[in-house]
Amino acid sequence: MTNRLDGRIAAVTGAASGNGRAIAEKLLADGATLVAIDLNPDALASVFGDRPEVLQVQADVADEASVKAGMAKIAEAFGRLDILVNNAGIVKFGTFEELSRAEWDQVFAVNSTGPFLVSREAYGLLRAGDGDHTRAIVNITSVEAHIVISSSGHPQIHYNASKGALLQLTRALAVEAASSGIRVNAVAPGFIETPFTAEALGKEEVRNWLLERTPMGRIGKPEDVANGVAFLASDDASWVTGTTLFVDGGWTIY
Repeated sequence: MTNRLDGRIAAVTGAASGNGRAIAEKLLADGATLVAIDLNPDALASVFGDRPEVLQVQADVADEASVKAGMAKIAEAFGRLDILVNNAGIVKFGTFEELSRAEWDQVFAVNSTGPFLVSREAYGLLRAGDGDHTRAIVNITSVEAHIVISSSGHPQIHYNASKGALLQLTRALAVEAASSGIRVNAVAPGFIETPFTAEALGKEEVRNWLLERTPMGRIGKPEDVANGVAFLASDDASWVTGTTLFVDGGWTIY
């Protein structure tokens, strides 16, 4: 536990489970006041209870009106924001020929448009943040924004494409936001033990294949992702923007 985020207001989307929950807990442990955003208010309440250092906000990141309403709650409560983590995302599988327009749109709505909407609506709050510190947006992309893994056996072309779009959103926004003292970076997780990956990692042949390809010799944990986010969110990374931190056990070396 550190105090490097003392006095900071940090918002995390998809905060009720998986990587988002670990990120939220890490930012709290580092001293931040947390805005926990999730589509499921019951899950938020179950995870965070009535902790006074957590503002729970129910919002659908793919819905513009819902995002606006969520940001209005943050503005009312704090009047500013210092850290935004765009973590909420979905995974779908399907072959290219069978992929429907509706499923393509759904994946992009959450994984690409969602971070755009949340970042846009949070931008004014970030610019109003603590001027003694850099402000930070951290987007959770994926190694699959850079390389294709799952389109053999478990096709997910729309997931790959949506994370690639989020990568370029990260880079482009980093240029525009720099003059406002806002840094924009990404964390690209490899295979992490979360509800998203439970089915695949539950298959012995899949797990063994992944372990053979991972130099560090283990599957990642949500805490690994959270540690990377906490670094990029802090002033320890005050001269880091527009980059991607790979948290993948060395997967992308090959």
